[in-house]
Amino acid sequence: MPYETDERLKNYLDTNQLAREQMCLALLRIDKRFTDVRPRHPRGGPDGARDMEAVFNGAQSAFGAVGFVSQASDTAKHKKAAMKKFADDLKEALKQNPRPDVFVFFTNVNLTVAQKDQLIREARGYGLAHGEIIDRERLRIALDSVDGLIARQQYLDIPLSEAEQAAFFARWGDDIQGVVADGFSRLQGSLNRILFLQEANLPLLNFTVLFDLEREYSAQEIGHFRAFALVHLKQPSQGTISWICGATDNVARIEAHSREDLARGKSGIAHGICGGQWEMEMPTDEKGRDEVATLEEEGNSYTYKRTVTFHSVGRNSVKTIGISYTRDLLFRLLPVPRLLDLDECMFIFSLNRRLAEKVKAIRVYANEYKLAELRSEIFRLEERDFARGDSFLFFSEEELADAWVRLGPQSASTFRIRLSEQTPKRIYSAAEIIEAKDSQKKID
Repeated sequence: MPYETDERLKNYLDTNQLAREQMCLALLRIDKRFTDVRPRHPRGGPDGARDMEAVFNGAQSAFGAVGFVSQASDTAKHKKAAMKKFADDLKEALKQNPRPDVFVFFTNVNLTVAQKDQLIREARGYGLAHGEIIDRERLRIALDSVDGLIARQQYLDIPLSEAEQAAFFARWGDDIQGVVADGFSRLQGSLNRILFLQEANLPLLNFTVLFDLEREYSAQEIGHFRAFALVHLKQPSQGTISWICGATDNVARIEAHSREDLARGKSGIAHGICGGQWEMEMPTDEKGRDEVATLEEEGNSYTYKRTVTFHSVGRNSVKTIGISYTRDLLFRLLPVPRLLDLDECMFIFSLNRRLAEKVKAIRVYANEYKLAELRSEIFRLEERDFARGDSFLFFSEEELADAWVRLGPQSASTFRIRLSEQTPKRIYSAAEIIEAKDSQKKID
């Protein structure tokens, strides 16, 4: 194998100056002393007698020149030609501004130690800090090393033996696998981003918040509970500026206005769950905006209007409590906000303290996407009353003794979702419709 590499360096790249320069560039890159290695004009053109540039030992500028001869035979004529090429390229390189600190010369002619020393002294005589002569034997050693095997395969078309393959993958296998995996990961990330941006323009049909508890609790341990979320959009969308959604216990609470009304039902999550959603809308017509302006002058502001209510059976054990806001009705009579409108919106989560202290994570979903997962390590509990809208649910004084608390981030007043910084995760892939196949064989 060393013999084959040596023979191909003599003549395999004759008349192919581009491949010669690219091979030498590749070999200079595997030399740890050189960094920021780059070609000058590999496809022709004035290059100031330098085929490549680099940084030597992290500080000094280096020029590199390639002086191959065709059908190299190490005769006195070829050695003289290589040494003359070195001298000519060095003098031309020194005319450049700024001039190099280091000069590297590649040749496919084998020079003697005395000849290489002579050329290095010549370079230092011009004030250079260092000169480097890489003749054919040094090229061969570099190409036959583990680091140079790929360059040898690429430019001299010498395949790797089984032993060389084993050595190569022992050295670079993990790195190659990492590059491949990273490349596929980046590609998949880009495709996920494109898909999300496309689907983000679809109507926002469902918005769901799941409160994950530290462990599975019995219904008796949970008892009375309140879990609500307020979402405030960055800007109005289809007239909607904000909404509240949530769940609590006692199905009689939906129509309750007093303690007596609450008594028609039973408190505690074991006996039933109810809740609803409230929306704040900004008028889109000029008359409506004038009415709002009048309200603001009188000290009033926008109010939340109840739009949806629900009730369901109770639960004997509780690991997760979910709440949702939906516009996915049987008939969509009016335009609704888009998924994309959640960008930069504010989230406020309000619960009764006993429940809030049991929450370990909050997961936020919209349509088919997971928007966020917030861990308890970043929570801050702040005792604060919850926003009230028209027809908001009634809670007794005994229930409110377990005070409202707001779950917020430690470093800000509210949680936000920035879709420009993160791509939400699609929680399932859309299934393709499979074409039905005729089970009967065709009869000729």
